Amino acid sequence: MNSGEKIILFGGSFDPPHLGHLIVAQWVAEALKSAVRFLPGGDPPHKKPFSPGEHRLEMLKIATAGNPLFVVDDYEYKTGKVNYTVETLGRYREDFGLTRDNLYFILGSDSLGELLRWRDPQGIAAQATLVVFPRDNLDWQGLLGPLQPLQAKLIICQAPLIQVSSTLVRQRLRDGLSVRYLVPLEVENYIRQMGLYQEGFSPVNVEG
Repeated sequence: MNSGEKIILFGGSFDPPHLGHLIVAQWVAEALKSAVRFLPGGDPPHKKPFSPGEHRLEMLKIATAGNPLFVVDDYEYKTGKVNYTVETLGRYREDFGLTRDNLYFILGSDSLGELLRWRDPQGIAAQATLVVFPRDNLDWQGLLGPLQPLQAKLIICQAPLIQVSSTLVRQRLRDGLSVRYLVPLEVENYIRQMGLYQEGFSPVNVEG
């Protein structure tokens, strides 16, 4: 990669990917002038997925198709194991010769609030700039105070706050309600074609 080039990572279960994910990614890509790499976790350590990895990966490919600022990176999915953020960041730093100033990691303020419970939070803060998008009414002082010892480098994402979550989408599908305008139409079509999340759908069982 060229000197000064940036890599922006957006990890998650994307179960399913929704318009809130896409709005944040678009906003960050334009603000930092670089593509966002979506990293769907095959076996994410912080969340137990409700649908098999192959469906989540396919939905993400559908959701991001046609946008040159979006890239789907299936590395974590293909490993078939739990991938910790600190290890993922280390791989990118080693593979691309990155520093904290040109490696970015997108996460929600709820995840930032849990960061001290993640594996090696100090290592995460040392390896990447954290791009944080807020959720709900947020007490930034209360959120950031406990994180001060990490000396993390933070950027606050100013994307519009859209009250959409994968949990909401799944619940509406189970209730037989529409998810139009919450997920891309093509993703909704895929969900219904595959019978995902609807009444009688059995969540995938993930161990560990």
